[in-house]
Amino acid sequence: MNHPRFLLPLLLGGALAAQTTTIFPDEYVAVPEGPGNSPNLPLASGTSRVQVLYEGVDLAIPSGHQITKLGFRQDGALTQLDTGRGLQLEIRMGYSSEDSATMGSNFANNYATTPVTVFGPALYTLPDLRDTANPLPNGQFFINLTTPFTYNPSLGNLVVDYWIYGNSGGGTPFNYRLDRADYYSPVTYGPVGCPGSNGTPNLTVDPTRPGLFYSTRLSSAPGSSFAVLVIVPGGQLQTPVSLQSLLPGVQASCTGQVNLAGALSLTGVTGSTGVKSWSFAIPNNPSFNDFDWASQALIFDFFAPGGAVVSNGAHVLTGVRPRTAIVSASGPPQLATTGSVQRNYCPVPFFVHQ
Repeated sequence: MNHPRFLLPLLLGGALAAQTTTIFPDEYVAVPEGPGNSPNLPLASGTSRVQVLYEGVDLAIPSGHQITKLGFRQDGALTQLDTGRGLQLEIRMGYSSEDSATMGSNFANNYATTPVTVFGPALYTLPDLRDTANPLPNGQFFINLTTPFTYNPSLGNLVVDYWIYGNSGGGTPFNYRLDRADYYSPVTYGPVGCPGSNGTPNLTVDPTRPGLFYSTRLSSAPGSSFAVLVIVPGGQLQTPVSLQSLLPGVQASCTGQVNLAGALSLTGVTGSTGVKSWSFAIPNNPSFNDFDWASQALIFDFFAPGGAVVSNGAHVLTGVRPRTAIVSASGPPQLATTGSVQRNYCPVPFFVHQ
């Protein structure tokens, strides 16, 4: 079908204007529900000012795109209804040279550029959350910006500043529980190990982040037996390979699932029921952000072919706490100069852009 020529620019313009929704932190694309909730930040703290910084490393908005809407999602782990209220709201956006670790308590000093008012001051009515009679689409709601904001990460980390001059509840705080993010630490496992005298050894690993522990637990291993946990820092699971060349006589199902190059080892003796745990502290250092760990256990079993069995392999990605910070103050926002700082606190936001 031939379109009239004057329609071509319109069709191309429509394609170019297609909108995309980006979530922060960006790995939360894979997380339908965060582990916590935010009872009243940033929109339900009463008459207040709430300034939120988002580090660009976790904000997948292309430079030059215009942000046209801001959104949030309700906490889906709850069932209680949270009733929305009318807000006299203003939203400003700008950039900061600070990050989640250095953002200070002085609102003005956190800006590296002059902020731009992108909404209001105007009335905005918050929808009810978890209302079974009138559910939100995908549990989300959005604020349409009256002035789109052009995103330019070269200017610094994004700052969104909520000025709430009052609400329909007399300006007081209220419960409005939004989904809240925390670190994302996915765990994956390799194929099952080879059976021994107490079943097939099974290795599990806990989600973690810098400042917490790397923790594994072995079960169904031979009881009261010597065990070795092989750990590969920075490694992932590999395609299983037979261990018969290294351990003559072992079962064909005994496969190596980690690369021994650069591997470390921890040893120990299983309990009488074939259980053993290992753990160590991960330094609270940014070099361990998004860091891979792969591990697999070998256990001596004199009643198994070849005298040994192995577990499945286990992999965990060390997560990162949300790289964001919030400064909040109660009272008339136009009078607020300083506030309280909460680091790595992140009601999950959405940015619609084009």
